[in-house]
Amino acid sequence: MAKTSVGLDIGTHSIKVVALSRGDKSPKLISLGSIVSPMPGIISDTTADLEALADSIKKLMTAVKIDEKEVVVALPESKVFTRIIDDLPYLTDSELTSAIVYVSEEFIPMPLTEVNINWQVLARADKNNSVSSKSTKTIVLVVASPKKVTAKYVKVLSMVGLTPKALETETIAVTRSLVGNNPFSPSTLIIQFGSQTTDFATISKGLIWLTRSISSGGLSLTRSLAQHFNFEMSQAEEYKKVYGMRRDQLEGKVYEILKPILDIIVGEAKRVIQAYEAKYPADPIKRVVLSGGGAKMPGLVIYFAENLGLEVQDADPWYFIEKDKDLASKLANDASAYSVAVGLALRED
Repeated sequence: MAKTSVGLDIGTHSIKVVALSRGDKSPKLISLGSIVSPMPGIISDTTADLEALADSIKKLMTAVKIDEKEVVVALPESKVFTRIIDDLPYLTDSELTSAIVYVSEEFIPMPLTEVNINWQVLARADKNNSVSSKSTKTIVLVVASPKKVTAKYVKVLSMVGLTPKALETETIAVTRSLVGNNPFSPSTLIIQFGSQTTDFATISKGLIWLTRSISSGGLSLTRSLAQHFNFEMSQAEEYKKVYGMRRDQLEGKVYEILKPILDIIVGEAKRVIQAYEAKYPADPIKRVVLSGGGAKMPGLVIYFAENLGLEVQDADPWYFIEKDKDLASKLANDASAYSVAVGLALRED
């Protein structure tokens, strides 16, 4: 029997929701929608601001006619601590737990009693240490979520009358929607453009092998345009969306203003690719996927392709999802912006 699965992406710029019907066949889109986040939204700790955010989520859920009360929600990369631990030998389950706790103390800048630690074993060293791809070591993806952060999300959801089925990172959700568990997908670098941060993840065989996050996001680009042209932020945002990285528009002025910040992101992408390929030289990155609300900026795909020398494409989280024909063209315009919400809705129980 088909059941409904709901992904809720509470961003600082916008809130997005996706409801999928999950049965024996391909997932089918039931409903989706987005609404502008009230400011300061989830960043704030005051009850009044969180109530305003809850009201916006309620309006969105009502507008798109989603009655399901259980939702899967994303935690922003900027609020969690993610690390790939890739130098462990073969360990029993209990030894592995102890090792992860010990290593976590090195990269989590707060007492471990104040975080929830989850991990996924990506590769397990063979007990007899026989050589096979990536499995001469035990490699673990560790995610630590501050309890205060998760409590705030749970509080907002309770104000809406919703229950969190799960809380997971944006990167994990995006990986699921764009690559999934398809073992035939080429090794991929996903670049997720958020409003506050840009997040990077290298994916091979459906698994995350390296992650990084930097504080240059969509807002940095908009602010740069606003300062240069003396615009309101809303007008600067419009210029970014219309002209983007097209050198043939407005004498290339918008291109030249955005270029220094995008070069920071390109430079980080190069470092991530180099770091991954240094560890796994037999499995080089073959393509780059641009995801998130800022990924549709004109000229962005070409700019990254020219600078990285790789195949670069827009994210399409709807590729494997069944949908009505009249929705297909509408979805294409905002496809990459829904990568997180779709990935959340695709999470298995």
